[in-house]
Amino acid sequence: MTHLAAPAIRTAEARDAYLAALLHNATQEPHFRRTAEQLAQTFSKAGHGYVISETAGWIIGLASLWLPDFHPTHAWVSLSLHPDHLADDTARQLLISQQEAARAAGRPHLWLSVREDYLPHLPDLSALGFREVHRTFGGGFHLNTWQASTRQLDTSLQERGYTLTPAQKFQDDPRLQALYDLTRNDKISAAPTIPEASDTLADGDALWNAAWLAWHGETLVGLALPEKGRLDAWNAVLIVHPQHRRRGLATALLAQVARTLQSQGITFLNTAGSQRDAAYLGVLRRLGANIEPDWIAWELEA
Repeated sequence: MTHLAAPAIRTAEARDAYLAALLHNATQEPHFRRTAEQLAQTFSKAGHGYVISETAGWIIGLASLWLPDFHPTHAWVSLSLHPDHLADDTARQLLISQQEAARAAGRPHLWLSVREDYLPHLPDLSALGFREVHRTFGGGFHLNTWQASTRQLDTSLQERGYTLTPAQKFQDDPRLQALYDLTRNDKISAAPTIPEASDTLADGDALWNAAWLAWHGETLVGLALPEKGRLDAWNAVLIVHPQHRRRGLATALLAQVARTLQSQGITFLNTAGSQRDAAYLGVLRRLGANIEPDWIAWELEA
């Protein structure tokens, strides 16, 4: 019968900090426990796509590989390294393994997405051959506490002949599609994950009962239409006719959408977008949206 040696007890040292944090989180952070359980289930299945880097019995790196159907030319990867091994060859070795798996699956590109403030905890992606493709930001309005006022703006718009009305009864009005067609090319796209705008104005997730229109006299000049998906709501369409921009209409429209969702008991309005869309960012900041750091998409040839 084999007897295991009794573990040695010693004073914790600085070199123990990373693994100590993992042990601490195992008892203090509920999401850590759930994540570990989910990974255990995943690792027990064949073809799960994860590989481990190990030295002297210590795990020092983890890499994942995902082959999404909606992204048929790319394999999605992630890299998680022990901080003592960020600058050595661990990441490259993990990456080579995932490149081989991607090529075997017929995927010519690797894709990695990481939030900007997480970059210091990753290896140097540029040195590994990745190139930055595009950036998007997250965030939104926490409607249970949001209180931005647009009273002065609303008064100014009324004095210039603008009115805002609920959009629901105009849902099938061809003028809406015409306005959308006029502005849909303004939507920023970045292959392969930010597609071009759809030909149609809305799909089944559209919340027409929370949408608003902007009018100048009898002319339709703006639309804000949220959608509901995995999040409570997210602003899918925000349009102002090019001849009526820079007057505050987008700000007024989005504020009305937020108030309407708020009155319906929806607690969050998502506002993800691209940093290149300076006008949209300006609207969000004027209304007090919480803007999170950029998510940066990286690509590498497999």
